Amino acid sequence: MTAFANITGFSIGPFDRIFLHDVEVKLALDAPDGKAFERREGNGKFEVLSNEDIQRALAEDHLIVDRGFYDPRKRDLDKGAAHLQDMPPEEQDSIGFKLLWVTLLRRKRDEIGRIPHHRRKPLMRQIREEYYADHEEMRGLAHFKKFKFSYENSDEPHLKLASYEAVSEWSLKLERAGGDARVLRDRRGTGKKSTFTPEELHLQGHFVWRYLSSTEPTGAYLFRIMKAVERRLNRSRADDDQLNLGSRSTFYNRLDAIPDFSKTVARLGEAKAMAKYNVVIGKDRGHPMDMAEGDECRLDLVTMIKAANVWDQLSEEEQKAFKDASERFWFSAVTDHSSTVFLSFRVHTQAPSIATARATFEMTARDKTQTARNAGCKSEWKHCGGMRGIRLDAAAWYTSTAVLTTLTDAKTAKFHTPVKMPWLRGTMERIFGTIGSLTLQNFSGRTFSDVVKRGDHDPKKGVSVDPVMLEKVLLRAIVDIFHNTPNTGKLGGMTPNQAWLVGCKLRNPPAPPTGYLRRKIYGINLTRVIRREGIRFIGFYFRSEEIQRMRMDDTDREVHIRVDMQDVSEITVFDGELAYRVPCRLPQLKGLSYWEATALLQELRLIDTEYTNRTSEQVDAALEYIDAQAEIGRIKYSVASPIITEEHIKRVERRVLRGIRVVPESEYSHEVSTQDWAGTPFSDDAWGYTDELAGDDLDLGKEQTAAAAAAKYGESAQGKRKPKKAQAQATGANPEALGPAKPAETSGTVNSVRYFDEH
Repeated sequence: MTAFANITGFSIGPFDRIFLHDVEVKLALDAPDGKAFERREGNGKFEVLSNEDIQRALAEDHLIVDRGFYDPRKRDLDKGAAHLQDMPPEEQDSIGFKLLWVTLLRRKRDEIGRIPHHRRKPLMRQIREEYYADHEEMRGLAHFKKFKFSYENSDEPHLKLASYEAVSEWSLKLERAGGDARVLRDRRGTGKKSTFTPEELHLQGHFVWRYLSSTEPTGAYLFRIMKAVERRLNRSRADDDQLNLGSRSTFYNRLDAIPDFSKTVARLGEAKAMAKYNVVIGKDRGHPMDMAEGDECRLDLVTMIKAANVWDQLSEEEQKAFKDASERFWFSAVTDHSSTVFLSFRVHTQAPSIATARATFEMTARDKTQTARNAGCKSEWKHCGGMRGIRLDAAAWYTSTAVLTTLTDAKTAKFHTPVKMPWLRGTMERIFGTIGSLTLQNFSGRTFSDVVKRGDHDPKKGVSVDPVMLEKVLLRAIVDIFHNTPNTGKLGGMTPNQAWLVGCKLRNPPAPPTGYLRRKIYGINLTRVIRREGIRFIGFYFRSEEIQRMRMDDTDREVHIRVDMQDVSEITVFDGELAYRVPCRLPQLKGLSYWEATALLQELRLIDTEYTNRTSEQVDAALEYIDAQAEIGRIKYSVASPIITEEHIKRVERRVLRGIRVVPESEYSHEVSTQDWAGTPFSDDAWGYTDELAGDDLDLGKEQTAAAAAAKYGESAQGKRKPKKAQAQATGANPEALGPAKPAETSGTVNSVRYFDEH
């Protein structure tokens, strides 16, 4: 094996929890060229994997590494939520607040050293004022950054003041727990001793259990009887020995704590309870990755093509198409700081948000060679791993609690570029300049002419940039050319690929989150209600014993779930504390992506119909047909396809009226299932290709001039539009010449990314 073989060796520690082919194993031997694993129990034979085998197993989700799971410093944290995103939103906000203060105080300690007692209180106010000043300076710098809109919310930042002693205690807890942020969870109020005496608790319990009676007494009636008994007993007791059986809310809280299944059994009988809760029977179905850099900005195609010296080779309509695309396309990317390789990038027309950031982060954990091959690249794109740290700017979505908890669960430290260190900013812009001046020079003007899509069937539509062709050009430019072009500056003459491989020999990057871990960290958050058949998602049912027990405790309970768009055969369900893996009842869904699953719905003719019974043979035939469609495979691995959000999933579920059920074949099922009930096209709507253009509604700073706005955004549509007075003169001031009034064209109701947040 040569020093420059395209193999990445990953670091796996003794405290990591490891699953190999769904069996928990432990690290037995760690060698430079591979590793040996044995069962956690210590029995069975050793399994030896080379670095290439480990890389392949991670890419295929056969190897899952949960970093630091068995760290002895986290022993007291084993119970409860395993990740920050498993907690309720208010607890995530509380931990995010504490993490921010710990980071600010540690930075100040490193700067000035030991802090005397008399300086501690004013120092906390000074730290907050410096935080506000940095915020204002970054916002001011952002106003003049070309092709990026203003990052910050319109509201001023508000950082609640914390005491020096409290922040020091949080920092010490975090250090003793090995950096596990769960230790900052506020546990006050849990396990609190009851204020009622044993006698009072006994009397309360008597009336609570009377509620579980076949006579079905109401809670209000039992509370009145309980208070009457309290008054009767208190007549014969001393003044200092009076009973207090609690208020109405206390009594109702105790009634609510009884599981719904127990209430139903006691009040309605076992037969009705089993009929209500019975499960429906059916077929069950530094160094690489030490520091990454993320950014999102407008895709300035015009500047890149001019740097490639092919702009003058394009026609006027082609130049206009690229100018329009520069105002419409966004580029989200994560690069490795040590080698400058691209760990991921996405091209999209959606306004930057938490969803686009998560989709870009998720790509860093995957082998993207298939994406490169689909574009015709000759080089592989295997650069992936677990990020130890990532540097981001102060965009509103990057500073949100949702992104903080996502990266913390991925064992990634988040850093924001200090204001007074400009050399740490602008990395993405410098890389764009390199791509334009060096990389794209390998393409001719003919290549960029092919990127422009003409309206052959409707000439009125003019020309536009084809995202598919643009994706191929960018992939070939980055994977084939940029990754293999020597860098005489930062990399000392090595190519990014060589710098990555040499760095991995010196220190292996952490293993990326794969399988259910990737879904828990980067999946799409949804809410669903547990039904008898289980949880329904885009027409497929997911079921397990754990969620049925949750339903027995609380009927019609709405739970949070998380879905991985690359594999929808399993979902993660959260109960507020723990997370459960719930498989799909349809075994044929194993390994299918969201795009393949929605194509399966259309091929089975399940759109806009109440009859959703299909045979196993029909499902298998549909899967064979979908597997032969190259377009679906391209979209699955595409970096330019629309990023799927909750809105796209809602569109699908509005069209799928009932969940699919696999039944034995009959003459009726065959006849009905061959009819196509879909009234309107389905796939483009489900995959986001009919999305209206998301507008950029972030206001320009008041201090910006018209020239600064034009330099930042390019010439806007408003700048190109004629004044009303000039339009009237052009038509001879004749109202009839203007024709009938047309409704104003809008891009739909679009929420600003400033106000978009989630947990």
